[in-house]
Amino acid sequence: MTLRQFLPLPIPMLLSVVLLGCGPKKTDNRPAYDGDANSGPDGKRSGAVKMDLNKVTLPDDVNYDKQDMTDWRSIELKGKPGLLNVELHWDNDKSDMSVDAYDAVGTQMASSPGPQPGATSKKIVAQIDALGTYYLRVTAPKAHDGSVYTLEAKWEVDEAPAAVEAPPPVEKPKKEPRREPKGPSTPRVRAPKEFAPENGVQGRIVSSYREGTSMVLHIDKGTAAGVKEGQVGAVLDGPTGANALPGGDFKITTVVDEHKCIAKTGLRSIGKNNRVSINNR
Repeated sequence: MTLRQFLPLPIPMLLSVVLLGCGPKKTDNRPAYDGDANSGPDGKRSGAVKMDLNKVTLPDDVNYDKQDMTDWRSIELKGKPGLLNVELHWDNDKSDMSVDAYDAVGTQMASSPGPQPGATSKKIVAQIDALGTYYLRVTAPKAHDGSVYTLEAKWEVDEAPAAVEAPPPVEKPKKEPRREPKGPSTPRVRAPKEFAPENGVQGRIVSSYREGTSMVLHIDKGTAAGVKEGQVGAVLDGPTGANALPGGDFKITTVVDEHKCIAKTGLRSIGKNNRVSINNR
């Protein structure tokens, strides 16, 4: 009796069945779940968004199920070494959230505490010995985690104010002494010592005005009173005219007619003193 009589199947078919049973099993080639597939550039440290110190960020969100589980932020620490305090707050009390701190080369400096049921905030503290750029990573770490959140990095800035160079003092222009308009030079003439006002020809100043450094006087006396050019006189003080006004000496420069002459004095103003005495000797 041959072997073929004892085998229910032909030998070639039997060998095929045996070989198939010894081959590799079928495997699942589906890709692993990527929680950051939709995170965008800030899902990596290289795309970290810069944030200000000591200011709460605008609301943002992370969500594991939506494949946006990670946000990176960067901060610049200046001043002097100290403690960096970071606070994370989120809205969904049924979700867990995490925040971690990293240095400029990606070494983890501080990490969040584990899950705390019902919590909506976490804090971390990192000792900073070298100033520069640091990074914060916010994550929704596992399935069904996700929420709107805000972040704040507290840092004591102790920068000395930049020295401001004081502007050079502005020199005020020197005021030139006021100069009177130049006019005909009239030397100041004083009446002779023996001249007494009560002994001269008495007259009245009709008008007066300034001319250069002198005061021009128009007097109501002329040739009829014996007035001549070159004579001297004095403006009298007060309405009575008993005494000469200090500094009121004058000199007749022009005799206009019988009843009028012109004189010049060094007075700046005659005020209400309009009486004169002319030395006709």
